[in-house]
Amino acid sequence: MTVARPLTAPEIARDVAGLREQLALTQDAAALQPLGLGGVMLGTGVLGRVADVVAELRRTEGDVVLLADRRPMASANGEVKATVASALLAAGLSVRQVPLGDERADVRADAKTLRQAVAESVGASLVLSVGSGTVVDIGKAVSALLGQLPHVVVQTAASVNGFADDQSVLLVDGVKHTTPTRWPERLPIDSDVVARAPVELNRAGLGDLLATYTAPADWMLARLVGQDDRYSPFTVGLARAHVDAVLERADGIHRGDPEALELLAGALTLTGISMGVSGCTAPCSGMEHTASHLLEMAESGGAPAPLHGAKVGVLAVLAALLWARVRSVARSGGLHALRFPPAGEMEARVRAAFAELDPSGQVGERCWQDYSRKLDRWHAAREPLASLPARWPAFDAKIDRLLASPERLVAALRAARAPARLTQLGIRDATARWAVANGHLMRDRFTVADLAFFMGIWEERDVDALLVGAARLGAGL
Repeated sequence: MTVARPLTAPEIARDVAGLREQLALTQDAAALQPLGLGGVMLGTGVLGRVADVVAELRRTEGDVVLLADRRPMASANGEVKATVASALLAAGLSVRQVPLGDERADVRADAKTLRQAVAESVGASLVLSVGSGTVVDIGKAVSALLGQLPHVVVQTAASVNGFADDQSVLLVDGVKHTTPTRWPERLPIDSDVVARAPVELNRAGLGDLLATYTAPADWMLARLVGQDDRYSPFTVGLARAHVDAVLERADGIHRGDPEALELLAGALTLTGISMGVSGCTAPCSGMEHTASHLLEMAESGGAPAPLHGAKVGVLAVLAALLWARVRSVARSGGLHALRFPPAGEMEARVRAAFAELDPSGQVGERCWQDYSRKLDRWHAAREPLASLPARWPAFDAKIDRLLASPERLVAALRAARAPARLTQLGIRDATARWAVANGHLMRDRFTVADLAFFMGIWEERDVDALLVGAARLGAGL
């Protein structure tokens, strides 16, 4: 009898049709969204097939919009954007290049940039996003806003997991929000281009993956306390399918090992798909992402900002430490006196948290609108939450299979030579501490930080103690 070997992350990522079949058969199928990603092309030489894909997918004779930032990206045959544009022209396609941002600053997915991209893409036959996660978020939004315009995403680094889903992280009224947009028709990932990307981009991809060791536990917690009933074992399993293997090869990311980078890119693609079919980012986004979003909201928009995944990797360590603290206190009876603070008290707290960031109060208002929904559900669940201490042991056993120790996460960052401290990314101590302490106040998502707050163990002294514990591991601030 021959036993088939397990598929690797790249093989699973390429087999989109097979994933659709699995989705249809899973017990979660009725609660999941259709997998709208048309296909993934992952391997060496993929860049040379982009023109054929574009020619196949475009629906009219209009221009192909090439959406990208202004920074050079290397391929085996020259700069990536120039190589793609030349191939499109050689195939007889007209190209309309829409550059975003400038050479000195990162592209921001804000209203102004999105308006520019939409205006310059009107009348196109297809939008082709080339580059970073932010560029792709803008491309997905343009695709949706222009009447389901076909969209091809050329991924140039294994830096984030947001290339493969139908959601975009956009700045709305100064607040980072995950917004439903549109699946790409195709996702070409050329392994050679990924290997030539700056190593810090691929290290950031590892950091983004580390969230899968904390965010799924946050999601399961949200279901336990009556905050979110969408928890899906299938999508969590998909997100985590090959992350352990990536961590085992983390040193290969530092060395630019092609197999390690292709494994990283494949695992990131699977996590992106898991978010898309879940209809939310919760399988891969929890406490660590809320704090990261606050750091991004606090960025000035001038000098290049720290990479999203690099921040998430460090913050995942802090989330793992907080999970350890919450589990310890819960086992010692800490769930018997949960807090149910009144709306007035929490509104004042939310607005105060964001007053310095935005003295106009607009950010505080937006965050309060989101947080108040979470607070309302918390109060509405007061009666069933009385049984939480009795239900906790069974839950605790389940999340033990989801969580990783902070030591393991730090070891992975070190193996990849990735930063384990936020200050290594140029983030000030005070800003980092503010983001960690207040991440739970910014959005309508229940995480371990929310439970810690309602348990009375997420005040200033508790945040300080957590950061001291991280420092002992060589991580945190």
